[in-house]
Amino acid sequence: MKKRASGSKGTALIEFAGSLILLSTMFAGIFQAGYSFYTYNSLVNAVRSGARYASRQQPESGAVNPEFVKAVQNLVVYGEPAPAADAKPIVAGLTPASVEIVLGKNTTTVRLRGFEIDALFSKIKLDGRPSVTFPRTAGVAQ
Repeated sequence: MKKRASGSKGTALIEFAGSLILLSTMFAGIFQAGYSFYTYNSLVNAVRSGARYASRQQPESGAVNPEFVKAVQNLVVYGEPAPAADAKPIVAGLTPASVEIVLGKNTTTVRLRGFEIDALFSKIKLDGRPSVTFPRTAGVAQ
């Protein structure tokens, strides 16, 4: 049986600690990036649904109907135009005030304003993103 040198007793523990720190940092970064992409994808789908819903509605006679705007905002935030009182937003922290609707003559644009994704180590500011524009289809001769 060979004897170890007296200076190499704790090297395995030190190598393990160094590896653990490196792997922990790497996994935390991967988790943050994955969560951010997942949340952003959920927001893109919600904004797309809201823009599509808004583009299929009959255009008003010049004035914007506040009930219609509220329905589009609720669809983006809660996934339904008329959510239940205890409905939870599809993304934590998303409110109807963050949803901006621009009704043009032939297009409808829905985007988020002043919203931040609260990731693990940082906040990712989404000002004007995601933004989806659909052509207006209601009332158009086909």
